[in-house]
Amino acid sequence: MSKFFYNVAIAVPLRQTFTYHSNQQIIPGTRVAVKFGRTNKLGIVTEVMNDTDIKTKPIHMVLDDLPIFSKTELKIFKWSSDYYLHPIGEVINSFLPTNLRQTKNTFEVKTIEVNKEIIEQNLEFKTTLNSEQVKAVKFLNELIGFMPTLLHGVTGSGKTEVYIRCIYKQLINNKSVLVLAPEIALTPQLESRVRNQFGDLVGIYHSKMTPSARYKTWKKFQNGELKVIIGTRSAVMMPAPKLGLIIVDEEHDASYKQQEGFKFSARDIAIKRAQTIKIPIILGSATPSLRTLKLVEEKKFQTISLTKRVTQKSPPKFSILDINEVKLVSGLAPQAIEAISQTLTQKKQAMIFINRRGFAPQFICSYCDWKAMCNSCDSSLVFHHQAARLICHRCDSAFGVPTHCPSCSKAQLSFLGTGTEQLEETLKELFPKTAIHRMDRDSTTKAGSLETILSEINNSDTGILIGTQMLIKGHDFPNLELVVTVDVDQGITSLNSSAVEEMGQQLIQVAGRAGRSDGNAIVLVQSRYVNDQNLLQLKSGNYLNFAKSLMEQRQATNQPPYTFEATIKASSPKAQTNIEMLTYAKQFIDPSRCMLIGPIPAMQSKVRGSYHHHLLIQAKTRTGLNKLLVHLSDFLSKDKNNISKKVRWSINVDPLEF
Repeated sequence: MSKFFYNVAIAVPLRQTFTYHSNQQIIPGTRVAVKFGRTNKLGIVTEVMNDTDIKTKPIHMVLDDLPIFSKTELKIFKWSSDYYLHPIGEVINSFLPTNLRQTKNTFEVKTIEVNKEIIEQNLEFKTTLNSEQVKAVKFLNELIGFMPTLLHGVTGSGKTEVYIRCIYKQLINNKSVLVLAPEIALTPQLESRVRNQFGDLVGIYHSKMTPSARYKTWKKFQNGELKVIIGTRSAVMMPAPKLGLIIVDEEHDASYKQQEGFKFSARDIAIKRAQTIKIPIILGSATPSLRTLKLVEEKKFQTISLTKRVTQKSPPKFSILDINEVKLVSGLAPQAIEAISQTLTQKKQAMIFINRRGFAPQFICSYCDWKAMCNSCDSSLVFHHQAARLICHRCDSAFGVPTHCPSCSKAQLSFLGTGTEQLEETLKELFPKTAIHRMDRDSTTKAGSLETILSEINNSDTGILIGTQMLIKGHDFPNLELVVTVDVDQGITSLNSSAVEEMGQQLIQVAGRAGRSDGNAIVLVQSRYVNDQNLLQLKSGNYLNFAKSLMEQRQATNQPPYTFEATIKASSPKAQTNIEMLTYAKQFIDPSRCMLIGPIPAMQSKVRGSYHHHLLIQAKTRTGLNKLLVHLSDFLSKDKNNISKKVRWSINVDPLEF
């Protein structure tokens, strides 16, 4: 009887595959059950081996008749494992629905052909495109093969309608389309408009769905029953028999980067997938990332622009409000409160953007300066009024609110700073007859709550909107005439290298929600740094000018996107152990080939009882950085001195913060 050998990827923290044998032939990409240690584990066959000298165990069971991943998809998994230096078994496992991570479930692989006539029926477009949109659709629909293209459209310029025309072209050619959104709960209008146009051919895939619902969607897209998927980063590797186009909406958004476990960028894997299968990819944004703009500058990406709003209305006017010598009311300057009052008098809506949920970010004693801190994290506890609790936003630990200071026993405790809850209460007192809508993570936990809030906003002529980033992504508020930003100075004062870029993107995005109906909108930016050059650049409302200036600063200081970065992160219950390990690792990196910074504490130096430290590596080329990381990773994995085993360490390629 013949014996066949296979390399199998198993979801364990080891950067290798494992060789097993079987008496039957198995196609790579097939799920199998194998004995690993004392337990049965799920594996994915990645490669057929001609022979092997090592002693192998038998494959316990072949779970599927046909592979669930193609050779091309396995190739992308291998690239992802190599690029991010993460175990390939865990890489593949990250993109499997929960139901397929179990050895007891079998998966029936089949292909369903959707009748072309069904696609063409009742697909009359509900809007007429303007000349810029027509030009963009023509340009994008003529793309052949791998052709990464930036669709830069100012907020309100109708990018979604362009997407819909591009999707339609793929559908009538019997192709599937993958549409990535940074956070599905924050882009309901994208989902609604694509569904309204293509109906049952569209599926949604994100982490808030039940495992059963995710599995059904995954299966329908894999067999061709669904032709369009709108999903978050976990959807980037969903198998499709005839994928013809990938669209990455809001390509600049930080949510595309996974921060824990397998630290991948869905945007970058999407680009690699398009390159591997030789199809076009559209990266859409009103505020493109500096990295994308650099690739456009180098002519590695193409670009097409939508420079005007579809309503032909003027963009909002920016006004920077100096709050240095102003008494604020829950973070609002008197001038901002007056502007809100005038907006409501005109029967229009006002928006307050503050990226802090809860009532107050700090709870302190004014007598001895005691501050409420999380026991497990290096983080202030945030007071939440509705819950009547002090909550850590890092680990979600919750505590009762003391009446006397735990340090000095004085009854002189007070709140410091402003959050969305406090603004809501203050504005209810100032404008008792006005409908006030708060949109943050706390107010949208229940199923359907976000949709309810959006419906209430869109069905009223006037009112006040308060919220975090949820307010600024993908929403259309026709009656919004005033935007007030609170606490944008975090972007100016932060040590995070990407903070200024993110601040610019947020301000342009939040401004883009306003003035879509009559073009008379105003954006009041409250700041203590009114002469900051980056803020003054943004005042014009021209994001590309701001980005160009910022790129010149980055190039002069050798910062990304003009260098390539990675961090080695060490975590343990003792800070000194982290420092010793990273110092030890540092000596095995050639300093002539890169720049090293650290060891330094992470931005959040303690989380859930563990201390976190980083070693930052900067290199001039991506290839050079990868070679350094491979060498270091191999060394640490085989460390005979066991110093690396005293901590939990990981590598983060292209980090957003450190």
